[in-house]
Amino acid sequence: MLSLLDANLSTLDRGLNYGDGFFTTILVQSGKLTLWDYHLKRLKRAQLQLGFPSLDFVTIKKDADKHASKANNAVLKVTITRGEGGRGYGLPECVKPSVFMSISEFPQSYINFRDSGISIGIAKQRLASGSAFSSIKTLNRLEQVLLKREADSTGVVDLVCCDIFDQVVEGVASNLFWVKDKVIYTSDLDSAGVAGVQRQFLLDNVKHSPYQIQLGKFKIEDVVAADEIFVSNSVLQFAPVNTFNERNYERFPVCRWFQNLVKNAS
Repeated sequence: MLSLLDANLSTLDRGLNYGDGFFTTILVQSGKLTLWDYHLKRLKRAQLQLGFPSLDFVTIKKDADKHASKANNAVLKVTITRGEGGRGYGLPECVKPSVFMSISEFPQSYINFRDSGISIGIAKQRLASGSAFSSIKTLNRLEQVLLKREADSTGVVDLVCCDIFDQVVEGVASNLFWVKDKVIYTSDLDSAGVAGVQRQFLLDNVKHSPYQIQLGKFKIEDVVAADEIFVSNSVLQFAPVNTFNERNYERFPVCRWFQNLVKNAS
């Protein structure tokens, strides 16, 4: 297993040629990895689902800790590919995965997003449904690249993304939650979307909150009728939505509750 930081990527690497790999993005606070256990579960799930050979997660954690310790507030990305080789799509006889790590600055705009909220719209592009890779974070992110371009072109921070059946799935790079009568709703992600670590943190801890949670399949009309909307991802953590569908939101009690919870857990 090859572990590299700021190294040259081989032109024969399957991650580069076919998107044959997966990744996770970790928030670093005061030189420490946040929610590592959740990220580890994500990586292990992707490894099994994509049929990768065994990976040395102990060494991966040590390398991640080493790189995180050199930063204060930052973002550490861990990318794992199937390595080099194989003719066409065929797998090489001996698979040697590569692990790449990169550190970037924490986006300062996220502080304002957490405090004041974000504007979101409704995506025109639809997400593919029924993929065998649903819920894991593979290197194939072209849908999200185009969706982000759509968000930027319409002047919003994020978009509510639906699948080909017009069911609400997620944001462009976030999981989406909305609240009605103290019940939190979110997609079950059965056929599309990414199961984020921050989403899982919420699902694991909602039992300690004054709120209930309901996972399922929902339409955009359900989001429009919400009392409150918020999004999550591993770096942003939780951020309220202040504008959606020409409506302004000013109170975010549910989002604030989970913001305080994750702050104390970090």
